[in-house]
Amino acid sequence: MDFREPLSAAAALASGALAGFVLTNPRNRAWTINASDREIDRWLSSQPTGVVVALVLAVIAVAGLQRSGSRRVSWLLAAACALALIGVRWVVPDVGGVDTLIALHFAKTATAGFLLGAAVAAVWGRWVSQLASTLGVASAFLLASVQRLPRGDTAYVEPASMSTSAIGEPPQWLLIGVLVLALASAVVARSQFRVQRPDRKTLLTALVGALALALLNRLLGAWIDDQEFGEPLTVWLIVAFSLAVILTVTVLIARRFPGIDGRFLLAATGVTAAAVLVLDDLRTPRVTTPAAALLAVGVVALAAGIAVAVRVPPKWRRPQWGLSLAAVVPLLAAIWPDFGDDGVALLIRLAVLGCGTGFALAAALPGSAPVAVLGFALPFASLVFVAATTVPRSRVVYPGASSEHRLPSSPASTAASDHLVGFVMLLVVAFCVYSVHERRSTPEGS
Repeated sequence: MDFREPLSAAAALASGALAGFVLTNPRNRAWTINASDREIDRWLSSQPTGVVVALVLAVIAVAGLQRSGSRRVSWLLAAACALALIGVRWVVPDVGGVDTLIALHFAKTATAGFLLGAAVAAVWGRWVSQLASTLGVASAFLLASVQRLPRGDTAYVEPASMSTSAIGEPPQWLLIGVLVLALASAVVARSQFRVQRPDRKTLLTALVGALALALLNRLLGAWIDDQEFGEPLTVWLIVAFSLAVILTVTVLIARRFPGIDGRFLLAATGVTAAAVLVLDDLRTPRVTTPAAALLAVGVVALAAGIAVAVRVPPKWRRPQWGLSLAAVVPLLAAIWPDFGDDGVALLIRLAVLGCGTGFALAAALPGSAPVAVLGFALPFASLVFVAATTVPRSRVVYPGASSEHRLPSSPASTAASDHLVGFVMLLVVAFCVYSVHERRSTPEGS
């Protein structure tokens, strides 16, 4: 039996998971540093900026490695990235200032972008490894925030450790695992199996798309964030405009990719919209469901969705079916916003979301590596979706007020907003379903 393929698949799985963990940027209310308000604002602002930069760097990495043509070079780059992330984890505890943390954050997210690009370039074109990479990235996107931060002895005190990220540093076992697996894959890589040859038009479209989506998500996401205390009409007009811009640009980019590769970008956008409300629940301190249960259910559901997509006949392998299943999550949120924010119901929502996500992504996997890496990185950089589902529902609890007297931070933060957020995300998923379906009959490259 040739052990190279399972080794490559394991390396792709671990690399995707590590890159996804580093690029996860949750909107937590409990920060991992103790600093002045101005320093915390700068630290918070750096978090999404680093993620959108990584989106562009991931595509650049694939482009460079496709020109190189060597899978061994791709795995060596992945190993170097893992070694760099180990170094960041090692120095963080001794950091004494916010500026250093911000610099390390940018270095870490840039490294994660290169790691994701290297892993995709190394395995794209090999079916099993492609699926493993999909499972790794999707698992990190849905489940990285399950990690609980270490806290001080007093309940109201901020988490006790310094960190470059709101979810802390990557686990050491994952860092070492990626380093070992990437080095082993580089050693056994055969020269006759080359990295996918570059296509000039596809590369250029992926790079322009990454730049456009990164810039728009950062600017529009920040614009929505600035409306936290705004009037309801203003808030929702800005949210609607921002979502319309993001979806329009995504569709235009998808149509420029050859064949039906653009479906992957649309599928990634759809599952992101379906997932944001569940992710918001997973990232709140009040969740009491054990992390082990969340991880087990999430990974099994994703693997099941991918397996079903692989096993069904090609004529039934349609991404819109997975998106339709994932759309159940925002549909429930639109009808019953408080359903499933903890306990067994949360596990059920996560299972439905995982199955739909796995099926949609596996069914839409593109033939081109630049399209794949853009679709993999996009959910982590979808700042507009995150802001659109958190800002309208934000609340302020005034000093001395009990939980019964929790006041809305603005008139936009009403019970109606909780329903409306679910409805808006449902519309986004429905639009992606329609666009994927339409893409099947669109002439190539149009």
